[in-house]
Amino acid sequence: MKTHFEITSVRKLAGNALAGFFVLCLLALAISAQAPPNVPPPPENFATGALIIPMDNVNQGNAAGTTFNLRAYGLANVFLQNNIPVKWAIKPGKAKDAVDFATAVTRIAGTAGVASGDVSFSGGPFVIPVEYDTPSLRNLITTFNGSGTPVVVYKATTSAAIDIRYTLTHKPKIAVGPDGGNFGTGVHQTLFTAAGIPNFESVTDDIINTNSCFTMATQAHSTSSTFVNLYKQFVQSGGNLLLQCASINTFENNTNGHFQTTAQGYSVFGTNDNTAVNTALIYPEGAMPFNQFIGILANQDGAITEYGYAAGGSGINGNRVSVRNSGGEAAKFVATVSELGAAGTAGSAVFELGGHDYTRTVSGSTALERLNGQRMILNAVFVPVTRPTSCGLQQATVLGYKSVRRFNVRQGGPTLVAGDTLEWTIDYINNSPVDVTNFNIRDQISAVDGVLTGNLTLVAGSNTVTVTSGGAVATRNTGYDGIGDDATSDLLTNGAFLPVGGRIQVKVRTTINLLGPGGQPHPDGQILYNQTLGRGAQITGTVKSDAIDATNTNIFGIDAPPAGSLLQFQNVGILDPTIARIKGPTAASAFIEGTVRTTRGGAIADALVTAIDAVSGTAKSVRTDASGRYRIEDLETGNLYVVSAQHRRYQFADGAVTLTLTDNVSGLAFVGVVPDLKVKSSRTSAVRASR
Repeated sequence: MKTHFEITSVRKLAGNALAGFFVLCLLALAISAQAPPNVPPPPENFATGALIIPMDNVNQGNAAGTTFNLRAYGLANVFLQNNIPVKWAIKPGKAKDAVDFATAVTRIAGTAGVASGDVSFSGGPFVIPVEYDTPSLRNLITTFNGSGTPVVVYKATTSAAIDIRYTLTHKPKIAVGPDGGNFGTGVHQTLFTAAGIPNFESVTDDIINTNSCFTMATQAHSTSSTFVNLYKQFVQSGGNLLLQCASINTFENNTNGHFQTTAQGYSVFGTNDNTAVNTALIYPEGAMPFNQFIGILANQDGAITEYGYAAGGSGINGNRVSVRNSGGEAAKFVATVSELGAAGTAGSAVFELGGHDYTRTVSGSTALERLNGQRMILNAVFVPVTRPTSCGLQQATVLGYKSVRRFNVRQGGPTLVAGDTLEWTIDYINNSPVDVTNFNIRDQISAVDGVLTGNLTLVAGSNTVTVTSGGAVATRNTGYDGIGDDATSDLLTNGAFLPVGGRIQVKVRTTINLLGPGGQPHPDGQILYNQTLGRGAQITGTVKSDAIDATNTNIFGIDAPPAGSLLQFQNVGILDPTIARIKGPTAASAFIEGTVRTTRGGAIADALVTAIDAVSGTAKSVRTDASGRYRIEDLETGNLYVVSAQHRRYQFADGAVTLTLTDNVSGLAFVGVVPDLKVKSSRTSAVRASR
């Protein structure tokens, strides 16, 4: 708890502060990569104001639905890289191209689609909850859209229940493997660049292993199987892998491979040996993340365009067919997905896709059909993974907030004075996809750098754990003294646990010392403020708490702070410290006196003279007597005042007088003019200071 001195006024700005986003590097959501959940989870309720990135060909393409803006994936990536979770909406069990959800919206970015109205969303749209719609997020959209074709973003104008397949929290980082003989060099690099995803590296195969800090590895046309075993270790450790064209034969049919097949492997077909087929394509599972695109896939050329189980072989690791041929060629696949990880863990998905380069023009395929092939690759990028904690490729959001109220019972008088006891209520909530172990809250009752201010004294033993919910576990630190940046300033004992959806609330009391630093009384208006720091084994850095009171609880979506909590001053986009303003000793009083008269010196009786405290807004008024004299008494010295005169018959052209009252003021004159006389006003005021 840090106490600081402040006498200047604090201006309350519009809006509420949103808690920042704090990176936790650990396991991702434990959700199957492609297989539908055995029991689909219920739809999530999104409040009005949620942001939506449409992923269909009209709202993210053109009115005819004949194109698609790949940069929609790039914007979703920007959010993830900046610690903003993204919800991937896919309706369970839907047919290919079916609607995922519908809601009323207004467009806030881009030019495609509709400006406003009811929109049906398909193709696996991305959704960002309203609480993340901050000025910094809007700036991310503006900056990204300024670098290429603008991405359409809608804002929901009604609440909506939406089926969410994944809450994305990983930060995509892609290892693009070498192409055999430089055939097809740049296939994936070109695609990621076009989509506005710069988070990729062209690598050599030998750097891929269990601990590699990439979320996905890709091979567009590999002909070298030397390091297949290392890629398998990467997949088994939770990374995802995309194999395309010749890479399917190189990896899948290698002894160290067999990601999707038994020992017999795949029989492969392609245009190079005239074994490719060109039948209408079938999409057995419309709700597969790999299949989130609208329309059909191009029958693209390549060394391997189709593949099927070799004689006596079959699929393993839950291999699922994403796209296959039809009719007599139905046993030939164009796209498949398997999962090598343990049940309930994210990642370890292997995506295989026939066709060499989906940017290359091929007779009979439209631009949209080729874009759909590119979309399949980009879809794979966004399927969750599990990577080592040290890689820092996972994000999570933990919110901290704090309120303060006067604890002692006192009848009458100012809200806070020296000698009162304050009770600080501190909450931390884990709304991330990751449990936090060894959680703690550090709260120093001192100034910056551990130098005590002398403003507050801890009420011994007052730190108590008042709420643990959602499976959270915490006990009070009996050795807490709030002195120094060390374990004695931790409110909890070691080993506290803040799981996904968990909440820990702690209260601590302090007394406002009668005298401040140097043994002097606290100046009137002095502000004490507090901002705690949350820590945990999975937290990089610390999580600052934000000020909250009964006027802004909605930004956290939890119950209100205790009754009587002091009003806080909120600034947009800032983690505001919680404040308590002290009423100091009564300041010395002074008066302002003078006259109100006409331009010819005549007295103006019954004029209203008002002095307004420019900081507090407090006003004092008096009427002039028959001689035009006035006197305003009991004004606090040191304050800034705006003094003005009013009368029903006169105008005061020189306006109000602004002054800092340091002593009594005499002779402050106001000169009134009758409007229709059009006489130039003048002021002859003799202001003298007297004691």
